Amino acid sequence: MRPEIELAGLLWDALEFARNARIAVGGISLEKYLEGGLVAWGTERQMELIGEVLSKLRRAAPEVAERVPNVQKIIGMRNILIHGYLVVNPRIVYRSATEEVPELIPVLEALPAEVTPPDELS
Repeated sequence: MRPEIELAGLLWDALEFARNARIAVGGISLEKYLEGGLVAWGTERQMELIGEVLSKLRRAAPEVAERVPNVQKIIGMRNILIHGYLVVNPRIVYRSATEEVPELIPVLEALPAEVTPPDELS
């Protein structure tokens, strides 16, 4: 269940979207991903949402956002996916979803306990 505290809630959202991106892309090959369709659309949407949440986190708690690896790149990808859809490179999205998101998940799992008092996490 999503925590009510804003900071913990943002981290929870980012974690959920990261897990969703990993699920969306699954174990499919780059070649299959490049065919487009639901897998690519679902992956791109989750990547957008990760970037959106981290953008909000950066505004709410910049010191926490800076602890997220590649936070600026993640937010930048969100901006390209939203505003520069004609120049989206699906190879970069695929690589990010299959290589970088799995590394991001443990960080997002650990951050709530590090930045929120225990009595506020439930």
